[in-house]
Amino acid sequence: MVLISPSIISSKLAELGEQIKQSEAAHADMFHLDVMDGHFVPNLTMGPDMVKAIRSVATVPLEVHLMLERPDKYWKKFSNAGADIFLIHYESMCNIRETFKEIENSGKKFGIVINPDTPFSKIEQYLDGAHIVLVMSVYPGFSGQSFIEMSLNNVKEARKFIDKNGLNTMIEIDGGINDVTGKKALDAGANILVSASYIYGGNIAERIEKLRSL
Repeated sequence: MVLISPSIISSKLAELGEQIKQSEAAHADMFHLDVMDGHFVPNLTMGPDMVKAIRSVATVPLEVHLMLERPDKYWKKFSNAGADIFLIHYESMCNIRETFKEIENSGKKFGIVINPDTPFSKIEQYLDGAHIVLVMSVYPGFSGQSFIEMSLNNVKEARKFIDKNGLNTMIEIDGGINDVTGKKALDAGANILVSASYIYGGNIAERIEKLRSL
């Protein structure tokens, strides 16, 4: 099963509501919302108000990718804004276990994220109970970067570990995903494809369908 998570970062802001509707009409499974603080990554993006606005239009789950130094201090604001899934970087400065416990106790879902140069073995201890492991296939911070091939090693390692331990954790990949790199990621064991510029740089329905049919 392939799930498609269009990344709003590459949508046209002036047409955001309409593009969300087009994405859902093409059966997007969720939306990927990149939250950047200008510290953990060298860019600033959306805050809770933007998530709230998207929630007022979108009917599918919203996953927030918290590219923040201290996601533990801010996830509740995004939860109150309507986010459903919280993706937290292993490389962040928070206490991951405590933050995941808080999110789980709130009734929301959580996932762990690793950058391309972080070995998968670093996050094995956090997968029990995690809804998603997100493998970055670019360095976080900007849309439109080229796919990093070595990131597929983390996808393969994640697939082996999840299958061996009978976990229900989904494997998501984010960065440079198109109809070519998406196929490589799925062959390596990914379940969820995050795509930004590929989906919103062309015919939304055709691009989503192309990814789903890989």
